[in-house]
Amino acid sequence: MEWNTLNETRRSVNFFDPTVSISEADIRRIYEAAKLAPSSFNLQPWKIVVVLSPEEKEKLRAVAMNQPKITEASAVLVLFGNMRQYEESQDVFDDWVAKGYMPAEAVPRSVAAAEKLYSGERAVGFASRNVGLFAMNFMLAALDQGWDTHPMDGFDVEGVRRLFGLDPKYLPVMLIAVGKKRPDAVLPPRKMRRPFEEVCLIR
Repeated sequence: MEWNTLNETRRSVNFFDPTVSISEADIRRIYEAAKLAPSSFNLQPWKIVVVLSPEEKEKLRAVAMNQPKITEASAVLVLFGNMRQYEESQDVFDDWVAKGYMPAEAVPRSVAAAEKLYSGERAVGFASRNVGLFAMNFMLAALDQGWDTHPMDGFDVEGVRRLFGLDPKYLPVMLIAVGKKRPDAVLPPRKMRRPFEEVCLIR
């Protein structure tokens, strides 16, 4: 789908067809397109739990404000941001060297710079911003492949952490429901967007 059409067509769908399933292969194809999203230092600090089984969806719904779309959607992605990804990305820096972005002796300086920029009180912002970039790319890629989505931040952060038992370095950032809009569901007109003049400052 052409980008303008994708952008104008994408909507946050609240009512999914619970009879439609999505395969791991479908999710993989969407991911392969979405992973081209930019990220700080190309660190790609996202970890994704793909919830497909009805049992796991029910558990997730219980810590996500009991939102029906979690159990109605074909899948729900739980997007985590790794707040310490800069410590675990030797492969990223090796790739920089292999492709001529920098000499090998510059790697320690780059690692130190990433730690300075993204550790401590900056860690939450680092994880959230980068996961947000991936999330938008994922939703557009999903639509391009025929799937509807809905991003959600209405969930109990600690409840999600406990449910999946990941290391505390992983910050739960967002849920994305993926599926097909229920055939009888009618989307109302798109909600308002603020005009350029109200939002943008030219200096």
